[in-house]
Amino acid sequence: MTRLEGFINHFEKEGAVIDMADRSSACIAQKALPTNVHEGDFIVEDSEQHRLTVDSTITELHRREIRRMSEYFFD
Repeated sequence: MTRLEGFINHFEKEGAVIDMADRSSACIAQKALPTNVHEGDFIVEDSEQHRLTVDSTITELHRREIRRMSEYFFD
């Protein structure tokens, strides 16, 4: 089974849409998500417990890169 990991693109009624590295997406039920998740968070499935967690390191690096790019293009 492939491990789920990717960025939360947006939320819908059913849950969150996750954009994955292979450019596919998945909809994950709200009840399966960790508490206090936000758009842009990078989530990873624990392969042993099949539980989703937020990888705060990757999330922060991604947010910094987005800020850097916005400053470059819009300043």
